[in-house]
Amino acid sequence: MSKYCYFPILKTRPSEVNAYDSLADNIKEEVLPIIEMTGELGYTYSKNCKDENCRGVRRPGDINKKITKILDFMGNKRFVLDITDDSSLKYDGLSATGSGLLNPNNGYRNWLDFLQRNDTFKRLVIPTIQFDTTYRQDVQMQIEELKNHFDYMAIKLPSTTDAKIINQVIDFVTNIIGVNKLFVILDFDFIKSFTQKETSEYVKPIDVSKIKALIPVSSSFPASVIHIDKICGSIDILENQLSDCIRQTLGNKVFHGDFSSIHPTRYEMGGGGWYPRIDYIERDLRTKKPIKYHFFRGTGRNTSSEYVELAKRVTEAKNYVPISEFNVAGDLQIKKKAKGEMEGKAPSYWIAVRSNLYLTMQYLYLRRQPDAFLYL
Repeated sequence: MSKYCYFPILKTRPSEVNAYDSLADNIKEEVLPIIEMTGELGYTYSKNCKDENCRGVRRPGDINKKITKILDFMGNKRFVLDITDDSSLKYDGLSATGSGLLNPNNGYRNWLDFLQRNDTFKRLVIPTIQFDTTYRQDVQMQIEELKNHFDYMAIKLPSTTDAKIINQVIDFVTNIIGVNKLFVILDFDFIKSFTQKETSEYVKPIDVSKIKALIPVSSSFPASVIHIDKICGSIDILENQLSDCIRQTLGNKVFHGDFSSIHPTRYEMGGGGWYPRIDYIERDLRTKKPIKYHFFRGTGRNTSSEYVELAKRVTEAKNYVPISEFNVAGDLQIKKKAKGEMEGKAPSYWIAVRSNLYLTMQYLYLRRQPDAFLYL
């Protein structure tokens, strides 16, 4: 039997994959990622291609390659698999038409075939139900077949969904698959503020008695920090306040999830490009709870030359305290850069560093809580 205390969402992008991949092995054993699969990028042949018939022709990406990519970084560990709802990341293979995985025809046949294409993949995956009420019969067919092949299933619902409807969805699914087999992922998206009373009143009617777990997910990291301060700044971490409030309201079937310190949807950079920036996480030294995102940012656009100085500023900051429990990849990468190491010349590298620190701190905090673990 395995046990899990943390359920972070990870999109299949390099920064998030690298953040997870560089976690300590013992952390990976007790973290159940919710992998939000992006599409597979295609390829356009150059105008100088030797084959004249291929010049300028676009070759679509093969979504089945995602299976190998996911297994490469997950190894032999279980995961929940979802499909991204970020339209900017729905590359080839995820459309609702043709061979796309979101095509509802024949009970979401493409999605079902994808989940069962590889025996190892099938053994490890907890599939998310593709749920579109426009295709109720196909949704039901999908759930009935998933029941025959998988022990557990998940469903992701936006927090804008009325609690009565959430209960109706839970009843609809559990009447088919049985009780204590469904994970409900409640997506709060980006949270800029938090009101405990309103949140508690919203979730209070939700009936969790039939489900395996309710996992609220959110992110308080903004799409851009340019507007906050030109040189440095901080942002309150609200993710734990949200999930703590919901657990206090609904009980110990609620487990913490979040977007791994990443904004829920991709931020499109403006025409001016990016500023070099290094982020780090502050945690409460007594409870170990992550409480603030901090950052130092350079002044020159599209240049990596300032990263060494930014890393030095991080290591000298009073509120930067390296994780003491063991050596953590994110802290080591900041330390190396401060000494002038060549690695780390792109924003995606430092997003992975921030996320690695965040994932580690969340795990260390969550595992200390009462009734911390979900057993599978």
